[in-house]
Amino acid sequence: MTAVPVSGVPPHSPQDGGPFAPGMLVATRYTLLGRFAGPGWVQWWHAHDTELCRDVSLSLVDAAHLRATDTRPDPVSRFCRNTTGTSFSHEGRIAQVYDIAAVGDRIAVVAEWTPGWRVADVARTVPRPLDAARIVRDLAAATADAHHFGARISLDHPNRVRISREGLAVLAFPATLADDSTADDVAGLGALLYALLLGTWPLPSSGETLAAGLPPAGRRGDGSVVPPHRVRPTIPRRLSDVAVNALTRQPGMDTAQAVVDALDRMLADARARSAPAFAPKKKVRPKPDDRSARPRTPLPAMSAALAVVVALGAAGWAIGTAFTASDAPPAAVADSTLSEIAPAPEPDPTPLIPSSATVYSPQHFPDNGTRASLAVDANPATFWATDRYPQQLPPTKGGVGLIVSFPEPVDLRTVWIESPTPGTRVEIRTAPAAWANIGHTQLLGAATLAPGVTRIAARTPAPTTRVLVWISGLSPVESGFQSSLAEIGFLGGGA
Repeated sequence: MTAVPVSGVPPHSPQDGGPFAPGMLVATRYTLLGRFAGPGWVQWWHAHDTELCRDVSLSLVDAAHLRATDTRPDPVSRFCRNTTGTSFSHEGRIAQVYDIAAVGDRIAVVAEWTPGWRVADVARTVPRPLDAARIVRDLAAATADAHHFGARISLDHPNRVRISREGLAVLAFPATLADDSTADDVAGLGALLYALLLGTWPLPSSGETLAAGLPPAGRRGDGSVVPPHRVRPTIPRRLSDVAVNALTRQPGMDTAQAVVDALDRMLADARARSAPAFAPKKKVRPKPDDRSARPRTPLPAMSAALAVVVALGAAGWAIGTAFTASDAPPAAVADSTLSEIAPAPEPDPTPLIPSSATVYSPQHFPDNGTRASLAVDANPATFWATDRYPQQLPPTKGGVGLIVSFPEPVDLRTVWIESPTPGTRVEIRTAPAAWANIGHTQLLGAATLAPGVTRIAARTPAPTTRVLVWISGLSPVESGFQSSLAEIGFLGGGA
């Protein structure tokens, strides 16, 4: 949900005390684009930095409110210190504060912009309970780190948080008041998890959360919120208890680290239960160093962690040299003949090492966005899976896939896919521009996945840094349709 600049509106400053509006220029350089509902003492805006040509988040905090909540001398300076104290985080779950400036009777907190969605937008998709746990988990870890360093992050309203395109919760609008506490942050984590599970907001509200797309949570006669598993019996009781116990600061769930630990245990148990059903057939292959631990975060770029995986996992990727395929057919051959590759050896194939993978699903909240990197981690024991659908992919969705990126342009010749879900229909395509329609891509090769490893000839028309692995047909599974990709390998032309 990204607002666009208002055209035809001359920039002007609200220094005269008039209301803020899209098109205004704040603090001489930030053009207001779109506003998000919030409490009366703060306004949250998507804005554009005209000097550095980048989008930012902008919190406009009422200075009078700062003085009312902190009667000690110099409350504004204290607010600035508290707010910038959150910027130590390098995990990408707390937006970095770029600038703080006075704007009339308001204090403007400028921070990095998080492309993605509001909490309410994601809650409306009714994410699976474990996906809700994954969304919250890393923000809980960043909160625990903040508390360790004496900072608080103010998780008091759903619109303060945004869900990134990688499917992770991010504190997008940092602004810490003097009376905020670590206990309030823990309650906020519980409220965020509750909201993703049920689409309602359980913290006390003056009606602002309704404007943010989340109605107040249902309450019992004693005023306590109704536990999520009582509303939706499919929600695991353990996960429901985490949300409620954090929300009410119960002993044993009264710290951010306790929330992290509880979510980690549930996610680990879920992986252990699902591993036998999705484990690929064993094959003789080189044994790289153990990397079976699931990454806690997606890898949108070549990170230090991934560099280590690449360095240690070269032997694992070298297995790709055992899989060869014919060149892509000439242009005169129909697309229908691109499937089920004939294994004619190609001289000196070169394994290509991806730097990242992200879920591409422009018409739907990304399926398991936090697990995308597991399809290219050189470890077939881990996997990325689509959501489970009650029926085959509807025409309105068309498919879902992974955009795989490389650190430099590659001359792609062959893709091999190891999958525990035979029958999945896969297409290899040129990568679209961010969130563009699938119709803007070019088909390079296609296959219906067989048990074990399937090879697909998919020569790119020119060297590229990105390729789309597109699932156009799901595999039937128990009570629905779902596809899993345990490992995707890439081969290029000989050096």
